This record gives sequence, C-alpha cells and structure tokens, in this order.
Amino acid sequence: MAKPEGYSAQDFSQHDRVLMQRPYDFYDRVRESGCPVARSEKLGGFWYTTNYAAARRVYDDFRTFSSADGTALPKQPLPLYPIDLDPPQQTRMRKLLNPIFLPDAILKYRPRFDAIIGDLLDEIAPKGEAELQEELVRPTLATVIMPFLGVPKADWAMLAHKLDFLTRMRVEDPDTCARYGEELSNYLYEFAARRRGTPPEDDLMQILIDARIGGEALTDEEIVGIATLVLFGGLDTTSAVVGMALWYLIEHPDERARLLDGEVDFPKALHEFVRYASPIQGLRRTVTRDTELEGCPLKAGDYVMAMNGAANHDPGKFPEPDQVRFDRPIGNEHDHLGFGGGAHICIGQHFAKTLMETLIRAVFDRLPDLRIRDDFRPAFAVGESRVLQTLPVSFRPA
Repeated sequence: MAKPEGYSAQDFSQHDRVLMQRPYDFYDRVRESGCPVARSEKLGGFWYTTNYAAARRVYDDFRTFSSADGTALPKQPLPLYPIDLDPPQQTRMRKLLNPIFLPDAILKYRPRFDAIIGDLLDEIAPKGEAELQEELVRPTLATVIMPFLGVPKADWAMLAHKLDFLTRMRVEDPDTCARYGEELSNYLYEFAARRRGTPPEDDLMQILIDARIGGEALTDEEIVGIATLVLFGGLDTTSAVVGMALWYLIEHPDERARLLDGEVDFPKALHEFVRYASPIQGLRRTVTRDTELEGCPLKAGDYVMAMNGAANHDPGKFPEPDQVRFDRPIGNEHDHLGFGGGAHICIGQHFAKTLMETLIRAVFDRLPDLRIRDDFRPAFAVGESRVLQTLPVSFRPA
C-alpha cells in the first residue's frame, strides 16, 4: 500500500487518493509536530484538527463553528438536512426525525434485513469464493436504503452511481458533479411531487410528506435535503464499517468466536468498529467569529475540518488506537466521533447498528470458514468517506 511520505501539513486533503490510504500515519506525524490544529493550502485553504480535544470542541460549539454553510469540502451541490443546519432550525427537524430512528422503531425492519441478506447469501454460498463488498455489503445497503426511502427499483442503480460519483469525484471532475447534483435534485423534487398525488405507502418519503411541525408541512427543500442525507449516509458509510469489521473478524477467529458466542457485548463491539473505521474522516464547519482553537487563532469565515479519523486514532484519548479492542474502557458509547458529535450526532446510528449486526451474524452463520484470498491488497475509496474497496474471500461451498 502506498505511504503518504513526503506530505507536509499544508498538503492535506481527505480527497487525496495516496495520503488517505494510510491517513493515521499522517495525522500522527502532524500531531506529534505540535500541531493540534494545522493549515492546509489545498481546496482553497482550510484548517483541520489532528487531536481529539480540538475536534470535540468544534462539534460541541455550534455557535462558533457553524454547519449552516454546509459540512463538506468541496461543497456538495445539494443540501443535507439536518446536518447542514444549526440549532434551533436543526433541533426542530431532529425532533421530527428522532422517533423514526429510535431503536424500538428500527426493530420492525429486522425481518426485512434478514430476508435481503439471506437472498444474497443464497447466491454466494454455492460459489466457494466471493467479493464481499461488491456481492454482499453494497447490494444489501442499496436493497435496504432505497425501499426504506421509497425509491422505485428501476432507479436504484442510477441513484447509487450518481451518489458515489458525488462522494468521490468532486475534486477531479467538478463539472460532472455539478450536473449530477442538479439531476439528483430534480429527481428527488419530482419524486416527492409525484408521491403527493398517489395513495399513501409505508416508507420514509410518506412520513416526510405527512409530517407537520407546528402545524406546518415540510418544504420541498427540506424533504429533498433529508432524503439526500439518508441516501448518502445509508449507502456509503455503513459499508465502510461493515467491510472493516468483516476483514478484522475473518483474520481474528478467536475474537470472532468471543463476539458471536456472546462473550463480547455486540453493541460495544460495533462502536469499536465504528471508531476504528471512522468512515467519515472529517466534516467542515465555518468559523462565525474570531476565536482560538487549541491555541490556534482563527478568523470569522475560516473553514475548519473536524477530523473524526484523527480524533478516533489519537493515542492521547484511545490507547493503541490502531488496534481493535473490544475491552476498550470507553466512558460512554459516544466518546468516539465515528458518528460525529454534539448537536449533530448521527441520527441514523441505530438503523446502521441494527443492519451491521444482522449482516455480520448472517455472514458467519452461513459461511463460517471464510478466508481472505491471497491476492487481497487492501485499498480504500476516498472522498467524503473512506471505504474498503474490495474484500475477496474463499470458503467451502455450501
């Protein structure tokens, strides 16, 4: 795997396809040089955090570090609600969405998860080998998230392609991304308008159409912003964590046995995998007033990237951060920033954790003798998220 040697602090970009293969080596080097907050001259110039304390401060102080101008760098062509809002507007929307994503509300989806994963494993099991990311993980997520939102099956592949392009290619091909962003926006606006005139269905789009806050319906922009966030978050970030978890558990059979036998608490293990994978490496905030962050002077209007990946691999917060430790003494499950932090803690985390546990258990139930193929060379797709591209395995055909 390529090493990010020769990169200085000012060269950093989470879209850099070489540096982000091994970002934790880079974060360590910058942090150890005495820069808890560093400056990059890429992407028009921005600041970025390299330790836990700085990232936590950015997430917790929304008045100084605002999301209202967006949370991506370069900017996404579509709004993502509610993460691209600050309280109280963000709080208003979360109150509407929270009941949809509470643990008890998610339980009704488990039979659907089981059926989808079972069908995909039925196709894989007789083969004796598979590429788990392409043949299982990503198809599972698309087959869960798209109908959850209510998207017609004929449009799944088109939407998945455009969403992935917008995640990966905004630096290399901004013109195509702008076009895809407009096309995706038009599609979702037309989809919402079409659904308003059809009989009610049991999906998220119907919930958003029927929703009322203070007696007022959501605007079309709000519905599209929520739908876009669900698609981005559900399709990409979850596959990043599942891929890393499966890779680790295949390579560590003793730890796998402890987890599947109940010796290790599954929810706690999932949080450790989220911390370890840190699928969203960083999110942008805009400084609203002159301030200091870990001794670094910032000006109103500056961009700051709160780097979840650097925070979650800060040895000052998490000893042996580059190791998976199911016994890690975490004060509470939100000590890590894998789900973000502060007012913007990930609203869909219970949905994601339920799906991840169901998928992991099903894989090792059906394919207990999984082995990583000898030709495996780990490589990561980068951009808004950092995702293991392939996970080739072999096994005894079932």
